[in-house]
Amino acid sequence: MKKKSLMLLFIVASLLICIIPSAGMILFKSDEAVGNEQQVEFPSFTTEDGKFNENVFEEMGTYFEKHFAFRPYVISVDAEIQSNVFKVSNLESVVVGKDDYLFYSSTLDNYLGRNIMSDRAIDNISHNLKITQSYVQAQGANFLFTVAPNKNSLYEENMPYYYKVKVSDEKNIDILKKSMEEYGINYCDLYPVFKNNDEVLYLKQDSHWNDKGAMLAYDTILKKLNKPHPDFDADNATTADFMGDLGKMIYPKTQKAEANFDYSDSFDFEYTNEVKSVEDPIIKTECENASGNLYMYRDSFGNSILPFFASSYKEAYFTKTFPLNLSLDMLVNKPDTVVIELVERNLNWLNTMPAVIPSSQLTSYSITDKMDTALDVNAEISMVNMSLIEVSGELPKEVQTDGCDIYVQLTDKSGLKHLYEAYHTCTDNSDYGYLAYIPAENYSVGDSSEVEISVVTKTDSNFTVVGTSMVTVKEAQI
Repeated sequence: MKKKSLMLLFIVASLLICIIPSAGMILFKSDEAVGNEQQVEFPSFTTEDGKFNENVFEEMGTYFEKHFAFRPYVISVDAEIQSNVFKVSNLESVVVGKDDYLFYSSTLDNYLGRNIMSDRAIDNISHNLKITQSYVQAQGANFLFTVAPNKNSLYEENMPYYYKVKVSDEKNIDILKKSMEEYGINYCDLYPVFKNNDEVLYLKQDSHWNDKGAMLAYDTILKKLNKPHPDFDADNATTADFMGDLGKMIYPKTQKAEANFDYSDSFDFEYTNEVKSVEDPIIKTECENASGNLYMYRDSFGNSILPFFASSYKEAYFTKTFPLNLSLDMLVNKPDTVVIELVERNLNWLNTMPAVIPSSQLTSYSITDKMDTALDVNAEISMVNMSLIEVSGELPKEVQTDGCDIYVQLTDKSGLKHLYEAYHTCTDNSDYGYLAYIPAENYSVGDSSEVEISVVTKTDSNFTVVGTSMVTVKEAQI
């Protein structure tokens, strides 16, 4: 009898525990977003045209997952148990390491040396950076590219033991550095600066460097540019109230604050546009006591770097938008220096979303061979810069040659042919994609007419027309 009573009690308790998250939504519904996630609205039973929403039950399931009662507390308790007892993470996006370290799981492939970029993909990045650098320098500005290291590229001793067996010790950045050197890219290498520093300069519960690490990166970059800049006090006061992004994701209610550095009293600049936080996509600054005009692409690693750079340039423009609307931004802001900072885990952006600039036109060339390969060419007005036509596609496998450059040739309204250098891109199917931005004024746009577009490859000094298509240039899809 006693055994049956205990079983019944266990069943009732289990049912209550299962019921609480859903029944509790009546009084204790959770509207708090956890980490970087976006909350979802309660789904509608009808679509905009008044028909029954066939996805309503699936959407209701998603809504429940984001709003069940006491959700942040449940996530935190589950995370504490799994990380402290079983030494694993309860989130696919976060890796629980040693000594309270957290890492982004999106960095695992690179850390383990698996799924490394192909030689062509690496070459694509260098090729695209070369085009971008040449454009910037032709406008009379300095160019510099730098990479913020993944945390586990610097502090791998804090990765969990079950990730110690690697496919390879070589990382994408190792291969890319060699390629960039061959292309002559002005690159600022932050890896040895951080590796050779005895102090830990990244945050345990965050994916980014701490503010002292940001100061080190800033100092290294401006020294590479030979730019005079303020020397901030390296022994500045620390704070103990920093809440890291990864910690917020995995421990929304039990996260412990950690120490960071505070240089705010030393910064000397003003925002010249309305700014809510350093997370804003566009930020403009001014510093009366400095000189120079900076244009800087910075991702989330640039949040802590921004005040240092803003205190070192008379005018600065910081953007998080990608791809970079570089030609228009340079025309408006007239910078004397362009800096692109990109985190290691996002290097592939450079061969999928290169900067938006007009493709350079070749005026002296000779077609040495012609083929009649079927092509699938896309042409449309760019959503980023509507004065440009975005021409893209990929080379068919039968004409892919190691080291080949890709061009597009367009016939204008008067019947003249023009050859443009293309970016090399990676698509879902191929590392032999291409993308060119062509000034739209000389070409027909819209359904009323077509443009003759040829894809041309260059190997050594030989230009070969791979194929030609009549293409309708689509209007921008607003």
